Amino acid sequence: MKFFTFLLLALLPYSLTAESGEWFVGIEGGITGTKSSSATAGSDYDFGPEYGLKIGLREDNGRMYIGVTSSDDIGDEVSKTLNPYIALEGISDEFKVIAKSTAKFFFGARLGASIADVNTTSTTAFMGGLQTGLIFMLPADFEVELAYRHYWTYKGKDTDFNAGAFYGGLNYKFYAF
Repeated sequence: MKFFTFLLLALLPYSLTAESGEWFVGIEGGITGTKSSSATAGSDYDFGPEYGLKIGLREDNGRMYIGVTSSDDIGDEVSKTLNPYIALEGISDEFKVIAKSTAKFFFGARLGASIADVNTTSTTAFMGGLQTGLIFMLPADFEVELAYRHYWTYKGKDTDFNAGAFYGGLNYKFYAF
């Protein structure tokens, strides 16, 4: 819980200095694939469902947010994960997709912790990764996000793993200033 408090306090200075921005909250769900670094060469990824929450601040062409993702029933080596993180992303200007539909492209990095069951051992490790995707604008301050993220964990050779996730999310923008 101290980690989330720290991340929320890290966002506070940005909200106080922002000239024009907005807060947003989002939910997401998708599929993740994990592969342990100790896996045999040529072994495949194990897949399972992933879901998460995030809240953050968007200003101009960037956004910063904290979030958490969780995944269960992945596979034998990495059976479940819980990942609290902070993310920084750059966002493109809006562009037309079809007719009046508009979207934005984003690319960013995320850092945090990974609490995972690796080879039946509960492990907490540093987590870092990249993510990219599209945000489709909807009426009434909603937006749909379709994206891919990939991250790596670092602690020990027997417990490190990498994971990739395709996900869809629904964000709600509130309190624009």
